[in-house]
Amino acid sequence: MTRINTNVAALRGLRSLNKSTNLLDTSLTRLSTGLKINSGKDNPSGLIASETLRSQVSAIEQSIKNSNRASNVIATADSALGEVTNLLNQVRGLVQEGLNKGALSQDEIEANQLQIDTALSAINRISANTSFAGDKLIDGSKAFRTQASATDAAKLSDYQVNEAVFGTSSTITLDATVVTAATQASLDYSAVDGGLASATTIEVGGKSGSQVLFLGASSSLDNVRDAVNGVSDITGVTATKTNKVASNLSFNNASATNSGLTFTDARTSDSVLGDTGQNIRVQFVDPSANSASANITFNNTNTDITIVVSLATLANGDISSNATSIKSLLDGNADTNSLISTAAEGDGSGVVEAEAAAALSGGTNAYLTFSADNYGADEFVDVNVLNGTFDTVDNITDGNALKRAIGSDIVTRINGQVAQGSGLTANIRSQQLDASFSFTAAANVADNTASLTITGGGSLFQIGQDVSAAGQIGIGIEAVNTARLGGVSGKLFEIGSGGGKSLLDVGPSVPGSDLVNIIEESINRVSTLRGRLGAVQKNVIETNVSSLGVALENISEARSQIVDTDFAVETANMTKAQILNQAGISVLSIANQNPQQVLSLLR
Repeated sequence: MTRINTNVAALRGLRSLNKSTNLLDTSLTRLSTGLKINSGKDNPSGLIASETLRSQVSAIEQSIKNSNRASNVIATADSALGEVTNLLNQVRGLVQEGLNKGALSQDEIEANQLQIDTALSAINRISANTSFAGDKLIDGSKAFRTQASATDAAKLSDYQVNEAVFGTSSTITLDATVVTAATQASLDYSAVDGGLASATTIEVGGKSGSQVLFLGASSSLDNVRDAVNGVSDITGVTATKTNKVASNLSFNNASATNSGLTFTDARTSDSVLGDTGQNIRVQFVDPSANSASANITFNNTNTDITIVVSLATLANGDISSNATSIKSLLDGNADTNSLISTAAEGDGSGVVEAEAAAALSGGTNAYLTFSADNYGADEFVDVNVLNGTFDTVDNITDGNALKRAIGSDIVTRINGQVAQGSGLTANIRSQQLDASFSFTAAANVADNTASLTITGGGSLFQIGQDVSAAGQIGIGIEAVNTARLGGVSGKLFEIGSGGGKSLLDVGPSVPGSDLVNIIEESINRVSTLRGRLGAVQKNVIETNVSSLGVALENISEARSQIVDTDFAVETANMTKAQILNQAGISVLSIANQNPQQVLSLLR
């Protein structure tokens, strides 16, 4: 090269040197930071992906922390509930001991009651003071707030919201409809005239237990009923007596005319059921139109029985209804039938009325119903004939014959979803909701409805990475004090002094079983709450932490592949860049010396 104004070789060497220097700088930066992406220009698309994953990792890490804190809250509540359970068991023992009045003095019974009062005070104190970071847990402030109309509230013996997530809604409405009513297990027993033909031994059993009954010859229905009810505390089975009134009623052919209205030969049949002899009143009412159904109404003490006869029609300007007799009102023995004759008593505008009175006497169709005290598929009634003859509706007449009846659970639809039933209680559980409805026995009717609105309350825990209903759980923790604990037998405070059901109140009007039942119901309520909280802690929170941990591992690995430096590769790149840099410096030095060789031409 003989040109000196432009040193192309030097420029080429300088460019290569700059390139190797940049490579060396990049390698040194990556090795010093441990990151492949230190700025947007390093990898624009990789930067976007890595920052998205980084945000997700941050959310998961915080969700794990939230879950662990929620677990700590529940563990704190559970430990307090455990102490309440211990106190309740102590009270149970004190009551059991105090009921042994024949072996205790009055002073000892009073001492037991004092210990019971102290334990109840401790339960209230635990309920009021248990807290986490200053936040009360089991005083009722963590329970969900609900609203129900007076009509709907009257249909429910109890309702409970365990979990609810509102999401974007401020309230949650629950609409419950009874699809199929729950039933009590029941068996019917029908006696013969004069009672049992011979001495009979039966075993009556239910969910609570069984008892052998020895029934003497000629035992009446009343005797059997009293025997069964005398051991109902043991068996959980109650007997009720029903008197079926048997009579064959007929109307003589008669007619009464009023304003062209003629009624002859009325006829229909139905059954009458009553406990005592009653009068029957038959009334014909003139319909206002030319054609209508004519009704006969039997006014009984309990429920009116309506019999519809043939449609009245217009004939030759007169409305006439043809019938013959009212007969066979009840299946019964012919010997007990009584005949009633009627005639027109009077007439008036639009009304033709005939009345007659007759006493209906009970026939041989009286029967007993053996029923479980409670509703549900786990309730049953057994009648086991050990000796003799004992007739039931299903004709259990053979010795050693066993008959069992089983109840059924309520079937309810809540917000369109079929709810699991247990007795009179329907439970619904979904990702958003865990609640239960307990209908009263009176409201246990198909197509009956009840509504409940959740307006707030509860404890909301954000345990998922998504801020939505899917990532949240709402837990309701009811108050655990003596005013709330208990059940159908009464509240826990009632067994304290002055509550009306203390050890000192036990007597004919306050059976000791009431105290025991209250305590058992309280223990069951606390245990159920502990179990529910434990299920949330184990099956929701702990599994959530485990799942989030796996997700964190996988997402972190994916992000690491994008942004983290591979030191083996980068060290090789640095070595290469160093060599190129050193070579570039040498080459550039040589290239800068080449133009000096032109001077030799000037010598």
